[in-house]
Amino acid sequence: MHGRLGGTRLEPSATSLEKVLSGLCPAQAPGLAWSVSTGSGQRLAGGHLGWAVLDPDRLPVRENTLFDLASLTKPLVTALLALQAEDRGEVDLAAPVPGEPFSFIQLLRHEAGFPAWMPVYAFGDDPTGIRRWLSSSCPRGTPGVRTDYSCLGYILLGFLLEEILHAPLEGLFAERIAGPLGLRPEATCFRPPEDLRRSTAATERGPFREDEMARQYGAVVPCWREPAGWGQVNDGNARCLGGVAGNAGLFGRLEAVERLAGAFREGSTLLSEKARLKAWEPSLGFRTAGWKAAGHPGWAAGAELPEGSIGHEGYTGTGLWMEPGEGRTYILLTNRIHPVHPGADFGEFRAAFLSSARGLM
Repeated sequence: MHGRLGGTRLEPSATSLEKVLSGLCPAQAPGLAWSVSTGSGQRLAGGHLGWAVLDPDRLPVRENTLFDLASLTKPLVTALLALQAEDRGEVDLAAPVPGEPFSFIQLLRHEAGFPAWMPVYAFGDDPTGIRRWLSSSCPRGTPGVRTDYSCLGYILLGFLLEEILHAPLEGLFAERIAGPLGLRPEATCFRPPEDLRRSTAATERGPFREDEMARQYGAVVPCWREPAGWGQVNDGNARCLGGVAGNAGLFGRLEAVERLAGAFREGSTLLSEKARLKAWEPSLGFRTAGWKAAGHPGWAAGAELPEGSIGHEGYTGTGLWMEPGEGRTYILLTNRIHPVHPGADFGEFRAAFLSSARGLM
């Protein structure tokens, strides 16, 4: 097994964390990277274990391994850009989306009535067609009635930000977020270039799991390239949009995720205090602007966090959780769906990581 606890020696709680991590890798994920940091961004402990790639090659996880962050794209890109845009007077998040019965903040909080998931590539042949379907034909419930986590709502939000800010999402991320944080493309990016593939953790060998869901709509997952699942976003909806979408597509190293998390902390250089608080203050549905709040029903990891905490997880086995104020930040990045999706829920294992990581002194 590759990796260790980083930083100074931490006892006795480190033993518990080490045991949990050893139980996660390789039994639940081929490889992982993790860290625990202070609210001000100082890493207290961290490390990496296992394998970034098992098939078609065999490569260990290293400090510079890029992980497919999956749905962490929602808070770290889409929500962050939306909050910045309001800071700059470019959008009023409380206002209705033009021509729609819901507001921008309802999209951010998953309260706009969109379903959790559908294969957008079954309803549009290109981004223009998909954008049109989301606005005109996608089945929706009444906005503001309930909270339903929705990838589709965030895909639409990504389109809206591109239209309002007159630039592609990928460029907006590079210019407004990564650049100011000093993050180079090799640390975090959409669509990793070919020369970064061997530094990228692999995901599914084929679109087997999503293909089962897509076939219910008469669709086939598009755009897989060889070697499948290595250096290409796993999410089929993001993939059909060129690898860049409001719901998924971002890749990042552990250190990059730490810096992105800091954008939501006190003293953020990217957000005003007013905007930052919108990411921390939950609605009645335990959703904030981009995040899930502690107390959310059925959220296994959230049950390990103190009141006022926020977090988010991703399909590929990623997770980022932040305690309020001077509390800690916890990050777990894995490639648990490589080479195939295990078909099991990962919630209890994330919760076990959080429980033991919170015990570090």
